[in-house]
Amino acid sequence: MLISKKWLSEFVKLPRGVSDLDLAKTITLSTVEVEKIIDQASAMEKMVVGLVKAVLPHPNADRLKVCRVDVGGRETQIVCGGTNIAEGMKVAVALPGAYVKWHGEGERVELAKTKIRGEESEGMICSSNEIGLSQTEGDHEILDLGDIDAKVGTSLAEALGLDDVIFDIEHKSLTNRPDLMGHYGMAREVAALYRVPLENYVSASGKLTNVRPGEKKSSWKGIALAVSVDDAALCPRYMAVAMEGITVAPSPAWLQSRLSSCGVRSINNVVDVTNYVMLELAQPMHAFDADKIGGDHVNIVVRTAKKGEKLACLDEATYTLDPERLLITDGKHPIAIAGVMGGKASAVTEATTRIVFESANFSPVSVRKTSTKLALRSESSARFEKSLDPELCAAALHRAVALLTQLCPQAHVASKVVDVYPHPPKPLSLQIAPSEVMAHLGADIPVSDMKDILTRLGFIVKGCAKMLSVTIPSWRATRDISIKEDVIEEIARIWGYDRIPSALPAFSITPPSQDPVRLLCRRLRHTLVLELAATETYRYAFVSPETLMALGFDPKEHLRLANPLASDRPYLVRSLLPNLLEALAMNQHVFPSVSLFEIDRVFLGELKGDEDGQKGRLPFQPYHLSMVYSAVGDESPLTHVRSMVETALSREAFPVSFGSMTRPGTWMHSGRSGDILANGKKIGILTELNHEAAKALGIDRRVAVAELNVSELTLCPREEAIFTSIPSYPDAKRDVAFIVDTQTAYVDIERALRGASSLLTSVELFDVFQGLGIEAGKKSMAVHLSLRSGEKTLTSQEADSEIEKIRRVLSKDLGAIMRS
Repeated sequence: MLISKKWLSEFVKLPRGVSDLDLAKTITLSTVEVEKIIDQASAMEKMVVGLVKAVLPHPNADRLKVCRVDVGGRETQIVCGGTNIAEGMKVAVALPGAYVKWHGEGERVELAKTKIRGEESEGMICSSNEIGLSQTEGDHEILDLGDIDAKVGTSLAEALGLDDVIFDIEHKSLTNRPDLMGHYGMAREVAALYRVPLENYVSASGKLTNVRPGEKKSSWKGIALAVSVDDAALCPRYMAVAMEGITVAPSPAWLQSRLSSCGVRSINNVVDVTNYVMLELAQPMHAFDADKIGGDHVNIVVRTAKKGEKLACLDEATYTLDPERLLITDGKHPIAIAGVMGGKASAVTEATTRIVFESANFSPVSVRKTSTKLALRSESSARFEKSLDPELCAAALHRAVALLTQLCPQAHVASKVVDVYPHPPKPLSLQIAPSEVMAHLGADIPVSDMKDILTRLGFIVKGCAKMLSVTIPSWRATRDISIKEDVIEEIARIWGYDRIPSALPAFSITPPSQDPVRLLCRRLRHTLVLELAATETYRYAFVSPETLMALGFDPKEHLRLANPLASDRPYLVRSLLPNLLEALAMNQHVFPSVSLFEIDRVFLGELKGDEDGQKGRLPFQPYHLSMVYSAVGDESPLTHVRSMVETALSREAFPVSFGSMTRPGTWMHSGRSGDILANGKKIGILTELNHEAAKALGIDRRVAVAELNVSELTLCPREEAIFTSIPSYPDAKRDVAFIVDTQTAYVDIERALRGASSLLTSVELFDVFQGLGIEAGKKSMAVHLSLRSGEKTLTSQEADSEIEKIRRVLSKDLGAIMRS
């Protein structure tokens, strides 16, 4: 939103020495954020009004002229190529040091004294586009200032009325301050901040009457004006008045300049008056052509739209309306969308001679919903949706009539002033103890200062040092100030936040109790993401029956929602794996390697959980951790997931081991499934998806999964941290490959390996293969083995001797056939 300093100065006079930057900083620190300061005159520095005294031919160029120009107290010579340059013409002169655009194109360049075709030139006689004005007249047409009442030598910015300073206010910071969306409201705020008087906002027209002063009522034609409002909640107040004797014409330069400074385009004098009042008071207005909405008998009805009702608006678009949209109608047809935009059919045109001014207050919720539904934003809707003060309607209507009478002397009021205001809000008063203000702010603010601050802001303050009665002004009681803490905030920001001493609060700092389950979940996330490069997923807690049946789960064992968010996912999850496998299926053709995990609650209906607050109990909802992994070309994904489980649990000091699964699920690979144990207690499963389940889910490569009950894991004892010295002797590394029955579990193989040699320090499975060259019912496995002695470096012969012992144990105990 743009605020004009010149406009502000009509209502409040700033103390001497307050710069534009000082004003912007003060407003930003106490009220709303000033994003930018725009000095209009800076673009026209070293540009003045000049008078052409003589125009002579250029001796060396047919299309150029040598001009003598009075620039205020002295004459200067300027070479000019303007086709309309003439003696006695008042022109815009850019002197050396000014910045201009050559023929209105490109970036601005600095002028300097120079010679053009041998003739000295001290500046430029400018066209409008060369000095950045919007009304261009062509590259070679000189800007004629003959109609401007300005002395020769006057600053061009001053002569054109472009010497204002504009403050660009960040719009979101105005959300709860609609009173600041007009210049008078901002002036009120500035007056309070600087302790200076505020001019009273009194309409120059005084009281509205039906007869112009000195004229009899019989000499003009009146309009019978009536207004009815169907729902006062949607339209708390509606004021209207008719005027006759209107001559629609362009607005005077001062009005156009003021609107332009605030980013509003001039239309005509009638429309410009409504926009001017809106920018001044923050109260949107509208003008209807009276002859288009009833003529001598205007009957305005404010109602909601009928289903399918349409209205062509001023933006040239036609909108189809539903019964929730509030309309202004002429009793039969819609003529405006309330608070958003007027209709095209009732718009003011050059032929208009009679108008009806509307000054109303509409429900902010209704305007916001309508604006959003129709994707139609306007200056009016931006203000109404922030909840305007209904008391503004009367002041705005008086101001509009006075302004239009000033611009169009023959205009006069032609009807009674209609004011439909069934439920004026009662003033809100709050009781506030000064001691409470000081306790909240931690500052010793004198009671006299509190009263002074609130009075300057427009509050009515009564009471003594023990208790104050504060009555909220109407412009701050529209969803801005409603509780005593709001009033305390007003005192604080005007007093100055920088004057409130900064101190740490004095209280006992006791660390909050930690939820061990949530803490473990957080630490597991960090390990999986930062160390194991897995991607966390967030899935809904709902699952489809198709996915459950693809994995052999019975949907009847799952809790079914009475009112599911999605009809295709009516069940609550008992396991995170079904949804996680769906995510893998969606990503398998996007990434060559997919490693996903999720930590969240599952819902077990057969077990009772926390109380539900209605003498019942919720389903038991433990936290689970699920992982899935698959990669192109990886024929042993189980090894990768096992390593992830081991790493994640070992970082939390849980002793992890793996055991044989007695009854693998129908979706599990029968030879690649096992239980995850912590201190010998089962806390999860590790398995590979079998071919049938993978195919049912649309997965076309091998997938390994793991799921752990984190809530159960939290109850398991942890290992004590034992620190050992760095080994003095290196490891001897060997690889061993062998063939065993497919039913032989890896945990049994690892147990046999570790029991075969006391020098074995680590075992790592790195390959499992079935297929070409391997007998049916058999599988080939390969492991990395590390051997180390605590007394010396093992020789190659000693290491090979230990490996031979291991081979014999594998052959004898597991019937293994050695391959290497």
